[in-house]
Amino acid sequence: MNQSDLRGGREHASTLLDLVLAGGNCAGVVGLAKNCGKTTTLNALIQVAAERNIAVGITSGGRDGELYDAITGLPKPPIRVPRGALIALADFTIGRTSCRLEVVQRLGVHTTAGEIVIARALEPGNVEVIGCNRANDLIHAVSKLRKCGAELALVDGAAGRTFLASPDIVQTFVLATGAALDSDVQGIADATRMAVHLFTLPAPPPRIARRAEQAIESGVSAIMRADGRMDSLPWPTLLGREPLVAAMLSSGDLGLVCARAVGDGLLAALTSRFREHSARPEVFRVVAADPSRIAAGDRGVKAFEAAGGELAVLRKAGVAAITVNPSSPSGTMINPSDLVMEVSKHIEELPVFDMVAELSASGGVMLET
Repeated sequence: MNQSDLRGGREHASTLLDLVLAGGNCAGVVGLAKNCGKTTTLNALIQVAAERNIAVGITSGGRDGELYDAITGLPKPPIRVPRGALIALADFTIGRTSCRLEVVQRLGVHTTAGEIVIARALEPGNVEVIGCNRANDLIHAVSKLRKCGAELALVDGAAGRTFLASPDIVQTFVLATGAALDSDVQGIADATRMAVHLFTLPAPPPRIARRAEQAIESGVSAIMRADGRMDSLPWPTLLGREPLVAAMLSSGDLGLVCARAVGDGLLAALTSRFREHSARPEVFRVVAADPSRIAAGDRGVKAFEAAGGELAVLRKAGVAAITVNPSSPSGTMINPSDLVMEVSKHIEELPVFDMVAELSASGGVMLET
């Protein structure tokens, strides 16, 4: 079953909102899979912000708030908005709300569901939000929400939309995880730990960062040689050329700057090269612009890091907290306390919340309300 209602838990929701506001005035709620409680988390933030008289702006990096999932056909919780909320959504969905909306501004951004508009809720109700499906359009929509009066912009990050990991869009994240990700508590905790790892990758040392930034701003990928030289690569993308890149490496090279995506193929080619040639620096860094450019899976990342590689990013948004949903559409139901505690033990640096069960933990310790 879905966590469709926030039954109580005001103290937890208020704490979560404080964590979000500490990170900035634009936050994303990202589900690590469908049905991880992302919309429940979003609704909790919207409601508590409204109770504090904070003007809220809402949009999506995909499609959210519909009665039934467009892919699975399963029922979904609606997005609930208070009177006065601003929503950036495709105009096709205006007639599918349970409340009256007033169009404030048209953005000139077009999707298959119509033009994206800024609308104001004239009364409380439920909305379906089909938002921008391209990063630049989403940045534009968030900016317009702010200019129209939103003091806090909340972006519902549809599962699989990795571009939301760009700090150009949001300043901080809440990650939603749960039984829809894995039927085993340990598996959920491990997968969530890896997701947090990728969202919070370190920055490279300053001397490398400066040169990497220059290359990426020029749209150039380059090998960082042991003597400090940057050897530019002749291709706009490394996709399909991963073995060639790996073959160009020399003993002692410091790393690789990727102007575009870092995929599984590249990490696999580098990992294979490392294993074949033991003479390499202690750390070989692959530097990307931000976490949205890391398009590799957990297995490829783990193998690359185990072989001596390190992923680094020039910029990133913060992760404020994790929320969990112990149930899944398949019928899996995990003990809420067990799930909160296991995720907290794996990710001690972040607070973990179950908004429906009214549970929270930090550093592997359950917190009292």
